[in-house]
Amino acid sequence: MGGIDNVYSFQTQNEFVYEVIFRPTPYLFGENSLYADVIYELIIRVARNNSTKKRPPFDALVAPTIAAIFTNFYEKSPLTIAIYICDSSDNRQLIRQAKFNRWFEYFDKNDFTKLDDSIRDSDGTKYPVSLILKQNNPHRKAIFWAFLEMIEGYNYQK
Repeated sequence: MGGIDNVYSFQTQNEFVYEVIFRPTPYLFGENSLYADVIYELIIRVARNNSTKKRPPFDALVAPTIAAIFTNFYEKSPLTIAIYICDSSDNRQLIRQAKFNRWFEYFDKNDFTKLDDSIRDSDGTKYPVSLILKQNNPHRKAIFWAFLEMIEGYNYQK
């Protein structure tokens, strides 16, 4: 699709290297799902810190760069379904969700639609999850239902 193995990377002015990864996730709605070939987990991460700063400072070019990568990926495959799960390894998942929501505004432009929910684990920790697809995806309603059923099924098991 794009980048090598669907991995895009860029370096900020502050010397942080970001990776935007579209990892194939055919099992999410079931291996035999109609959507198995077009569903990806969207991963946005700092791959390398070449600076002396602990965390990336604000950089006005990060959001539009991620938006351009995202838009490029969807141009190559308009039926793409992306699932974004906020990393919780350091309990900063709600901060990541807020940042992702701000970034999403850069590529929304009425072309994309996003459905937000959360998955809860057995100890009650919430993991924000977003489903993103093109507004004109002909399977939009069915995909939304499949997403909500997946979330409900996962949360019900806990």
